[in-house]
Amino acid sequence: MEQTPGTPKGLMAAVIGMGLLIVVGTVALVGVIIHRMGSHTPPSGTAIAARAVPLQNAAAPPVLPAGTRLISMARVQDGLMALHIADNGQDRILLWQIGTDHLIPGVEGALHPAGAAP
Repeated sequence: MEQTPGTPKGLMAAVIGMGLLIVVGTVALVGVIIHRMGSHTPPSGTAIAARAVPLQNAAAPPVLPAGTRLISMARVQDGLMALHIADNGQDRILLWQIGTDHLIPGVEGALHPAGAAP
């Protein structure tokens, strides 16, 4: 008597079990995403409180020499700002102490050719 080849029962049970695990995992993942989208409070460990700086108390920018152009500003630390300026085609970095309103010379850059952007 000749038997036709069939699928072993163990293999069929493993395929059905993995299919069920995929469905359960997908439903759980969608449920977690919906739950996290619904909660509006950030985790307590990552909350960072920023100090508000009222605009009326903000320091006025320093008066730069004639012929200079302010390109950018960056905060170095509390009360100290780095000013990137272009002075007659030469890039310079000045440090500005906000509390005392002093400008401190910093790094000098290379000369740019006429008409070239810094």
